[in-house]
Amino acid sequence: MRKQPRQQRSRDMVDRLVQATAHCMTLHGLDGFTTHQVADEAGVSVGSLYQYFESREDLVQALMDKVMSQLVHGLNTQVLGKTTDLREVVELAVRFGFAFLRADDGLGLEMVRNWHRLPTQNVVRLLQDVLMDFMRLYLLKNPTHRQPQRLQVRGFIVANSVVFTMIRAISEPSPFLNEDDLAQELVQMVVAYLES
Repeated sequence: MRKQPRQQRSRDMVDRLVQATAHCMTLHGLDGFTTHQVADEAGVSVGSLYQYFESREDLVQALMDKVMSQLVHGLNTQVLGKTTDLREVVELAVRFGFAFLRADDGLGLEMVRNWHRLPTQNVVRLLQDVLMDFMRLYLLKNPTHRQPQRLQVRGFIVANSVVFTMIRAISEPSPFLNEDDLAQELVQMVVAYLES
């Protein structure tokens, strides 16, 4: 961001601009939306937009930051806050992930279609961190678990393989796969791998 909003009115305007970015990106696609459309959607002048955001890329980055914040909050409250049972956590996390990607009237789908072009490296890193936090809790409650020293590597593999599988399933639907079957297989794979 070009400058940080200090007053509540400015913070509200920046929030509206980020929300308008999500709406415009959903309607027009990542390549099709403009800063003028975002400003119009937010009900502010283009000059006001440029006081806080230097470019479309800055708007997209702010949107990704907001999405990451929502993702962490959802994982913490709807998944990790519910149970410490490994199978339940993995199942809740996979189901939450699919729902999260399908939410927001198509924003998740547009982001998935353009995953390789968005600043997503922080998303996967964040998922790895959340998974590591859970695994630490799991190990505290299950101290007999074998090979905790391999946890970092396993967290990396699980986060990346699950995210990539979900992205492929949503962006390139197959008539041979349905989401429930895929979710069940992902849960089975992750639990078996983490417990081995």
